[in-house]
Amino acid sequence: MSNILFLDKMQQVIKSYDSDEFIECVQTKEITTNASELMNDTLSASLPFEQTIKDASYIAVNDTKEQEFSLYRILTAKDEDNLLSFEAVNFAVDELDNFIIKDIRPKNRSFSYVINQILYDSGCDWVLGICEPIKTISSTFYYTSMREALKALQELGSEFAFSIEITGNKITKKIINCYNQIGKITNKRFEYGDEVLKIVHQQDRTNIVTALIGRGKGEEVGDGYGRRLEFSDVEWRKSNGKPLDKPKGQNWIEYPEMTKEYGIPSNGKMLPRKTVVVFDDVEDASELLQKTYDQLAYYCRPLVQFSTEILGSDSIGNTVSIHRGDRNYHYQTRVFKVVTDHVNGRVQASLGDNLSGNSINRQLSQVQSNISDLSSNKMTWYDSTEIGKYQDDIMRGAGANGGSIYMVNGIEAGVSQSRETYEQVFMDGPKIQDSQYFMIQNNAGISFKQCKKGQWTTIQDVHKGASTTAWTLDGTFNASFIAAGILAGVLIQGVVVKSVGSNSFFQSVLSNGAFSIEQYKETNNVDYTKPDWQKDIHGGKVGEFIGTYDGSTRKANGSALINYPGYILSINQDNGNGSSTPVFQVPSDSTFDNPKFKLFGKGTIYDDLEIKGNLTANSLKVNGRLETKELYVNGVKIDTNGGGNTGGGDTGWNGQYPPEVTSDRDKRYWQIWAMAIGAGFSKQAAAALLGNAQGESDANPTADEGGGRPGFGYGVWQWTDSSGASSGRVYMINLMTRAGVTDDPDTITAQFKLLIWHAPNGQWFATSSYPYSWTQFMTLTDINTATQAFVSNFERPLIGHPERSTWAQEWYNKFVNLEIPSGGGGYIAPISRPITVTSEFGWRTSPITGAQEFHNGIDLVNGNPNTPILASADGTVVSAADPGYFGWYGNWTVIKHADGMYTGYAHQSRVDVSVGQNVKQGQQIGLMGTTGPSTGEHCHFQFMDEFYPSSSAHFHNARDYIKF
Repeated sequence: MSNILFLDKMQQVIKSYDSDEFIECVQTKEITTNASELMNDTLSASLPFEQTIKDASYIAVNDTKEQEFSLYRILTAKDEDNLLSFEAVNFAVDELDNFIIKDIRPKNRSFSYVINQILYDSGCDWVLGICEPIKTISSTFYYTSMREALKALQELGSEFAFSIEITGNKITKKIINCYNQIGKITNKRFEYGDEVLKIVHQQDRTNIVTALIGRGKGEEVGDGYGRRLEFSDVEWRKSNGKPLDKPKGQNWIEYPEMTKEYGIPSNGKMLPRKTVVVFDDVEDASELLQKTYDQLAYYCRPLVQFSTEILGSDSIGNTVSIHRGDRNYHYQTRVFKVVTDHVNGRVQASLGDNLSGNSINRQLSQVQSNISDLSSNKMTWYDSTEIGKYQDDIMRGAGANGGSIYMVNGIEAGVSQSRETYEQVFMDGPKIQDSQYFMIQNNAGISFKQCKKGQWTTIQDVHKGASTTAWTLDGTFNASFIAAGILAGVLIQGVVVKSVGSNSFFQSVLSNGAFSIEQYKETNNVDYTKPDWQKDIHGGKVGEFIGTYDGSTRKANGSALINYPGYILSINQDNGNGSSTPVFQVPSDSTFDNPKFKLFGKGTIYDDLEIKGNLTANSLKVNGRLETKELYVNGVKIDTNGGGNTGGGDTGWNGQYPPEVTSDRDKRYWQIWAMAIGAGFSKQAAAALLGNAQGESDANPTADEGGGRPGFGYGVWQWTDSSGASSGRVYMINLMTRAGVTDDPDTITAQFKLLIWHAPNGQWFATSSYPYSWTQFMTLTDINTATQAFVSNFERPLIGHPERSTWAQEWYNKFVNLEIPSGGGGYIAPISRPITVTSEFGWRTSPITGAQEFHNGIDLVNGNPNTPILASADGTVVSAADPGYFGWYGNWTVIKHADGMYTGYAHQSRVDVSVGQNVKQGQQIGLMGTTGPSTGEHCHFQFMDEFYPSSSAHFHNARDYIKF
């Protein structure tokens, strides 16, 4: 059953129907035979009269479990005999025809980049979803509609489909999906003559050929004949896996079975029907044979259009196999049309050759006809020579005062068989053999060539000679041709500006807004056509001055001097004779993980100085008052001044509460809950700690059972000296000293740290009733079992406490659905904006296998395939390029955060951090890549509440934390 919605002119849902409420609802999708046209997609529907939908403007259809709909604009609506009838067409093609691209001229850019650029320039609200093509393209879109732009991209080797997402009563997303080919290659095989495969139409056999002579690229000579590439020296054998046998020395390839059926009768046997096929762009004999075979496989059989009702409505574009046993051949073909009746569920698919239009003549017969026309109209050699002389007289100038100009056609240049002008050649002499310098103008731009006088004698020599492009057709100018003079202007914009002196040890480079000092690298000539041309300019980086920005607001927020490992960065004082001495210095052994600096000379600080690390001084003189919380001399504490320090490391507690937690009592329990979750406890085990804390002290870190007397308990979990020698607080503090806990002992933070140390270090004993280790207890998922295991194995009372299970359950119910607030200002996107989400979180069709799968993250790109990957929040790296983690992530980094969440970053081309390293929000941790199973460079980004999630329920949608 399908879900069908009616929408008004503002694309708001006004009524929803199930398909069984319709009298008729037929959806027709057809892939056009002409690549320059988008998919035909129409809808016919009728149902009993309903006033609310009479004036509807759109119909949306969904026959899948996905959230995506096909949307149709209503063209005609009829109200007859208490019946409403509608005819509609896919609205995407119609709507996109009204968005105009002003001026986009991509050069060697990916399909996804170009589509995102034209979407942005046109101002439409469509977004790119799937984008399969990975080849690069160069084109121009100048004041053209989005529809025409997509048609142009489709002609370059892609196919487009359109859908929308509806949330509530409105459209929330309009999606363009770009495929190499709509549909998938299936293992579905049909036998010719099967009852399920109906023959709709079979074309006549007048143009069938059973053997082809293939000819590749060649040269045209004066008498009209040429030597073209053939495949006589290539051998094929079916025993070696080839589709046909083709012996060496034979310049054609034949289908013997088809010759036997459709050949030419002669002396009691059948001769092959041969013709010639030419591939002007093929220069390899093996490739020529393969292309000739591909043509033969099509032209040797009748054209047949089939239909079947056993394929689904989602089979449009799928590739299936047709096997004809009686003729001993098979071929692959596509489902080019699907008609879905949503009322009765019937689906009729059309496949094979699309013969539904007017009578079709084979392309081969058209080519043969064109060749015949050309032969009948071909001029004689004398005629062509005389016209050539006349053309030379008109188009070439000669003489010492003006040089020469040569108009070169495609044949002379060897790039086509056309006599239309391809390029213009200027030379410094009256003839080629008298010239040394040449300037070429063609569709690539303007270039210069040079040879020794007399070295080149024909226009082919000039065309094939090495050249240097000076000015490309898109306006790019090669600065190497600026030989001398002054370049004056208000603004110079570029990628790299380099300044060096003779015999330099270093060079200064201004590149992409950053100023760098680099090791000197000599640069004489740069080939800007290479994608990595900047390698020819840059030397090894020594230091850099860059601008910085806020990753969340995407605005500049400052600047920074960058030092590179192995080099020094100094602020020096000149001594007047060409040398200097440092005042401030970052030494060469300073690293990212261990930054260092040195100060030289006397200095004065006019305000407070805060030191968060250790201070080592050979001599320290204090003229005024010295205040300290603790004072140690030779490792001995002289004065605690009323309490311990607040050190001790990260506890997973960030000091923040959910808005639902308001009372002081609830806040004490929430702190234990948050720290337990952050330490890796299951939520049930965390609740067990809370139930026992309520029974021991009501989670009060200063609860003193005996008022300071020996032998009584103290704190959240009532630490007690069983020997009776000391009070509970003193006993607890002594344990903290052994555990290395230096926080204020009268806090939940310190006592939770002590609990984590104390349990596995002598306090926890597994019993026969609850035979769990401390580590196993942390992962228990039954609240009663976890609570009573803590009572039995940690508290070990004389009398049991079943009531604590009830309390634990109550705290669990209270906290289980509350989000732990992020510490550090929340999360940020892991790549710089603008960001495109190429695959959402949740169930999807796998781009690798084509099967349904749960996508546990969100896929992100921003147009830069090597963009830096950034830490989404402060945290600690717990996995970095670990091959032992799930292999499908490729180069993979996992960061654990203070709120107990984990973020994962997959498919990186490079990982820049290591396990155990603490990272800051926005810090670079690697580079985007496509390692592991992947269809292209992107960042797979995910949130987890477990390091090794045990089910899909432990993954979280990144959109719940970050706005994309």
